[in-house]
Amino acid sequence: MSLNTTGVNVTSVLDYDEDTCTISPYFNAEAKYASGYTYHDIILIVSAVVTTLCLIFSVSLASVHLSNWVKPKEQKQLVRVIIFTPVSAIFSLFSVWFYGESWILLPFPELYECFALAAIFYLLVLYVAPHETHWNDYFGHLQRYGVIKNKPKKSDKGSLRWFKTMWVMVFQVLPIKFGLNLAGWILDARTCPLKYTLSKTATGLSVIQSITTSVCVMGIVWFARRMNSELKPHKTNWKLISFKGIVGITLTQRPIFQLFAQYQWFKRTQYVSELDFVVGTPAFMTCVEMFLVSVIFLWTFSAEEYLELSTSLPRTRSLGGALVDVLDVRDIGEGLWFMFKILLCCSGGSRAAGKNVPGKESDLESDRIEMI
Repeated sequence: MSLNTTGVNVTSVLDYDEDTCTISPYFNAEAKYASGYTYHDIILIVSAVVTTLCLIFSVSLASVHLSNWVKPKEQKQLVRVIIFTPVSAIFSLFSVWFYGESWILLPFPELYECFALAAIFYLLVLYVAPHETHWNDYFGHLQRYGVIKNKPKKSDKGSLRWFKTMWVMVFQVLPIKFGLNLAGWILDARTCPLKYTLSKTATGLSVIQSITTSVCVMGIVWFARRMNSELKPHKTNWKLISFKGIVGITLTQRPIFQLFAQYQWFKRTQYVSELDFVVGTPAFMTCVEMFLVSVIFLWTFSAEEYLELSTSLPRTRSLGGALVDVLDVRDIGEGLWFMFKILLCCSGGSRAAGKNVPGKESDLESDRIEMI
């Protein structure tokens, strides 16, 4: 099929589609290459191959952890991070396959990304302070450091307030991104095809999501940098680099493609349609990126340490029981509840504000940390 794209007024075509609630061939139809395949066929086939490989690598690695369940608190978070790659790849594959349903599919990996970010933060905290009921004392007596310069500060107040700040920076991403994606679902469902996808509202929501994810990543980085000496034996630097790398890519990828489409910087060709560019290409890139990261995860999130420990420590759960542990998200819910308690403590009201009362310690400093 050949499509003449010269002399076409994109705005007029889009206005017509909005009026009739249809998608014109201009946005969807494409010609075949000499091989007999369209651009959409090619990226769909490649996406399916790399997604299958990603699934194989990730499930294999997660299975080794689940089969050697000797440190459940740590391994629960590790498995949650590991399966981030196949979750993203699978939803992106179906978005390449079904352009019309991509607005429903694409937010799911973004939401799971938030879940994985919370998991890796939990992992870092557990590495430095394995017993949750002791977090209050541990961080309350930890020497204070400057957030920017990361140098010791003369203070006897400890780092409990700093720890709670990092907690809020990380966990805010869950309710905010859920709310933004819910708004996107509603807006997209109530408008005609392409109208929301190519609108300033969609681009604006994507930018806000990128900002809130950046704040979350910043909290994780600041925590890891401050606790670097304590985390060094656990070799967390490579874990963070591999995970932050893929988050950084997904953070900017979708908004950039939306901006190109919204301001018509991309001009469709005989072979590549608007939907190929706006939906198909970034979803295809995500599939390839997740495959590459799943290969890197085989090393950075290796189960070798737990395989060695399994010779001296008993396995706490069966394979099925370990999987149930991973799916038990009460720790995430309790983490969110703790975040709201911190925020309520810092907002108005004498007790909620944590005001100092003669002879009593501030609520903000004395609040017991008994999470997870």
